[in-house]
Amino acid sequence: MEELHKNLEEMTVSERKEYYEALREKCFNLEHKQLDIGQGIIKKVYPLLRNYKIEIEGEENVPKYRNVLFVANHSNSHDAFTAYETFSLLGRNGSEMVGSDCLVPATRKIFDISDATLLDRYSKEECQNAASIMAHKLLNGKNGWIYGESTWNLHPTLPMHNIKNGAVKISLISEVPVVPVIVEYVENEGIIKSESKLINRCIIRFGKPMYFNYTDSLPVQSKRITDEMTRMRKELWKELGIKRDSLDDIDKLEYLNHTYIKKFKALGFTYDSEKEEKFLLYLNGEPRENEYTLNEEGIFVPGITKKDSKIRKLFK
Repeated sequence: MEELHKNLEEMTVSERKEYYEALREKCFNLEHKQLDIGQGIIKKVYPLLRNYKIEIEGEENVPKYRNVLFVANHSNSHDAFTAYETFSLLGRNGSEMVGSDCLVPATRKIFDISDATLLDRYSKEECQNAASIMAHKLLNGKNGWIYGESTWNLHPTLPMHNIKNGAVKISLISEVPVVPVIVEYVENEGIIKSESKLINRCIIRFGKPMYFNYTDSLPVQSKRITDEMTRMRKELWKELGIKRDSLDDIDKLEYLNHTYIKKFKALGFTYDSEKEEKFLLYLNGEPRENEYTLNEEGIFVPGITKKDSKIRKLFK
């Protein structure tokens, strides 16, 4: 729906209120039907495939008697399945927003029949429609799950990339709070040979619900989410003894190996680093980087490790 993307910053507060009220009615009455039988398959089968435990923390922060929009960080291919496992563990019905452009055909089919809100991130129209559909589902009582960073965060030290404005906008349309979620995959140390050996536990920590208003700008309110999720993840790192204050804290070879495994050994997903970086939101002249690699001189620098890279030889 094109109405989702009008320039709100030029409106008065009363105009924004009227705008959201009209949009809310349109989204509520949207014609949308989708199968959800695949959710049951994911919830039963995926726990048998993963080799790590899932631990829920902060469930008391999730409002008991209303639906919410979960906004999670995005780390790897497991996230899409973890979201539905989380819904199951919480006893909630929900839909997650998934970029269809990075799915192989079989995986896309599974999520299409799992009530996932699919979108091709290269299509502005599909992104607009997906926001409307997610708002529609929330207005009709379901829970939502989105990845505000829009792509995997593979940076060695940055806890969070910037959260895009869509989360706040969907929250305002549907009148449900945002619950920030940190999904932390604790990785095994050392050089890993297969994706199944990468993770030893997954901690899912819920923050306190966040509410938004018509007065503040979308970027200002989106930054509130980014800041809170950054704080939450740093706090969790501290508790786990994970030190990522600077590049000096990073085991370079281990980082390169684990990043390679995530990108090229993921089941059911494809990952193109150059294309994925374009989906990140950069503000105030921030450097456009999401990965580090070794250059020709063997120096750890911002850059992309490719599948045919000589770096693979270092993992043997």
